[in-house]
Amino acid sequence: MDLGGRTASYYDEDLKASVTYVEAAEFHLAQETAMGRKPDPAPLRTFIAKYPASPYVKNAYSYLGYYYGQMASKEDAGAFFEEWTKKYPDDKNALSSYVQRIIRDKEPLDKGLRLAEKLKEMTGYPENPDYQEALANLYVLKEEPDKAGDEYGKDFIDGYLRNVLFALTGYATFWLDQDKNLASAEEMADIAAAALTAKKDANAYFFSQVAGLYNRLKKTDKALAIYGPEFAKKNWGESGALASYAAFWQRQGANLDNALAAVRHSAELAPTYYNNFTLAQILFNLKNYPEALTAAEKAVELAKPMAAKYEGFTTVQYDNLVKQIKEAMAKPPEVKK
Repeated sequence: MDLGGRTASYYDEDLKASVTYVEAAEFHLAQETAMGRKPDPAPLRTFIAKYPASPYVKNAYSYLGYYYGQMASKEDAGAFFEEWTKKYPDDKNALSSYVQRIIRDKEPLDKGLRLAEKLKEMTGYPENPDYQEALANLYVLKEEPDKAGDEYGKDFIDGYLRNVLFALTGYATFWLDQDKNLASAEEMADIAAAALTAKKDANAYFFSQVAGLYNRLKKTDKALAIYGPEFAKKNWGESGALASYAAFWQRQGANLDNALAAVRHSAELAPTYYNNFTLAQILFNLKNYPEALTAAEKAVELAKPMAAKYEGFTTVQYDNLVKQIKEAMAKPPEVKK
């Protein structure tokens, strides 16, 4: 029997729970009052007292959090946030709202730090920028600027940007693999490229990743803009960066003249088996067989001690390149027709 609509209920998809129409109506009216032009928390407080087991209670506290975070007195706010965080001790919204109010009031700072550290621990990695900023603010208020820098300084932003770049390149790679949504994939590559261009000490790994995306999109001009001769010039003293750059373009079969110059210099800086192998590959592709053979044999010579020292390390690919070059040299020259 429906007592004037008081017992009729419906299933709320957002709450994943059944609620009576009367209960829902009372909550929404109280919510509007709390968020209106002249916010009044009383109706929501009354709702919580009247329906303590209601699935709307958690939302009620969230709406009240705005009022007590922005408008209530320090004393009233402190009492409310203690109540809210006691009822929902692992609610990130409750903890974060309390921290923000403490920052606003500039006290109690030790309490704020405990809450902020809990949020950081709950979040894990990647770190939440809002929570890290709050931690830094608390340390500034405590006149501990070094700790503020530890929480929200260069290490934080470098790590955050690294995660963003992984997300952008991962997204673009996914859609390229599907051969769909390619305009969006290119847009994300463009955003990543802009970030790398602006960052003074960006990781060279991401330049090759973005260039690889552009090559898959058949945008070689964009690949060269982000990872072409200018990149090599800026990294001319970095053997590892030059070697990776040269190997990338060797695999693409493009930009080989600049890749050759880069790997020659890399081999001068660090005459390793890897540098000589990459040098040999590029020279082989450019049909400079005598120099390619010299570099390939040097790669084999340098790789043999590694093979003797480390189980599983093999010189097969280096030996095979020497064989390929010799076979190419043994062929009679092509007669131009």
